[in-house]
Amino acid sequence: MNAGDYGNAAAGWASGAARVYGPLAVELVGCSPHPLAGRRVLDAGAGTGLGSAALAAVGAQPIAVDHSHGMLAWDRRRRPPALAGDLSRLPLRDRAVDDVLAAFVLNHLDEPAAGLRELARVTRPGGAILASSYATASGSPARDALDEELRRRGFVPPGWYLDIKAVAVPQVGSAEAMGRAAAAAGLAGPEVSERAVDVGVDHAADLVDYRLGQAQHAGWLASLPAGRRAALRSELIEAIEPVMQPFRPTVVLLAATVRPRGRAAAPG
Repeated sequence: MNAGDYGNAAAGWASGAARVYGPLAVELVGCSPHPLAGRRVLDAGAGTGLGSAALAAVGAQPIAVDHSHGMLAWDRRRRPPALAGDLSRLPLRDRAVDDVLAAFVLNHLDEPAAGLRELARVTRPGGAILASSYATASGSPARDALDEELRRRGFVPPGWYLDIKAVAVPQVGSAEAMGRAAAAAGLAGPEVSERAVDVGVDHAADLVDYRLGQAQHAGWLASLPAGRRAALRSELIEAIEPVMQPFRPTVVLLAATVRPRGRAAAPG
């Protein structure tokens, strides 16, 4: 995936996708095994800053890292300190932060366990690693109907998105898979849950805005005339209204801690 795929989606993400990812960031922050107030917390894969906002709301001091300059530039003046960098080679020294929030970023990596090890490298011993991913079992008839309506109107999922779905997501897309990745990374005491979350998306318009705001649609939407984009939204809302039910995505949530350096995990 090219970072530009997400950088070009910043506006849609902030106004649409945030309807779901904002509440999910709050849910993940709530999984911390200890209070985060006053602690320096890395928001890894920060995007437009939803995780940072959830961290700030509980008194943490977030630092943002994202591969996409465009995402980090969104609403720059209101956001915490930020660095552009790759999760496989974070631009931070060892033990630079107290804790890490990694909301929906491991599912972009071909080797999520390696990503968790890199997050652990920059975290002080005893610090929390909080991570989330959509569950592969997550389903929504209304979302599926919406995706079908988009395909009928010419949308073709980009290759990078299909690769993520095929390669990365299954490695963290269940409690068992996420637990294996955490164990392979040497994290201590992982607590992993898989549950549906009430994100407050109850109406067709909210679901359409969320879905259109996701990065896989950004390039295609940008290729359409402005008038056609507005008409498309109305068409999609009308099309899925008959099948709309509250959207409650099933997510995988990980809360683990970083071991002291040199301490190996106990044999399984």
